Amino acid sequence: MKAFAEYFNENGIFFRRNTLLQFGDSWELIGNAVLANPGSAEPMEGISEEISGIISGFYTTYRSSEAFMSENWFDFSPDSTMGFVEKIFNGWYVGKNIELNGVIQLFNTFNIKNKNLTEAISQTGKNSELLFSYNVYNYFNDKPTYFGFSNEVLDNETLRNVAMHIFNGSSEAVKSIYHKEFSENSFYHPMYVNRAYRQNHFQEYKNSILTGIVSNA
Repeated sequence: MKAFAEYFNENGIFFRRNTLLQFGDSWELIGNAVLANPGSAEPMEGISEEISGIISGFYTTYRSSEAFMSENWFDFSPDSTMGFVEKIFNGWYVGKNIELNGVIQLFNTFNIKNKNLTEAISQTGKNSELLFSYNVYNYFNDKPTYFGFSNEVLDNETLRNVAMHIFNGSSEAVKSIYHKEFSENSFYHPMYVNRAYRQNHFQEYKNSILTGIVSNA
């Protein structure tokens, strides 16, 4: 897995957004995930001219309504959550082993980079156009999409409204494996999936949502 993303420092607060997880040799879009906020993955160096050209082509194909600006893009060291996203899409949690070849877009409900989610939520009062991810559903391209907002996000009125906006704005194809009504769904963060996938109470979710992600890939 390789990870690339935009990275900003605004008034001492770090933001990461538009993360691309790239597998194998392909840059074809194979899926999307929307989680809580960026965690412990760290920027390493600015992207190369070659990667800049490739990501620009990706944007032209899948995100034509948004301009690609390379100045704030970096290579990132993948963190554990990114690894759990990989395991969701390659079927590891449902007893499969699919070799991924392409790109999973990783979005977050809000973009403050802080592995302490409670602390990150306390910073969401800052006024920044980088903060929330309202309209990312425009870029899903009907690909399998994992919504893993987490309970901490859903328990916060502002962030729950952002998550609801993303879910409700998504296409019927994207939402086909979920309950139609936002409030009827469970939106487990991948870290919880990694802890709970063997437990009895989790089997219904595993057989519906996790299997659905893999089946629709």
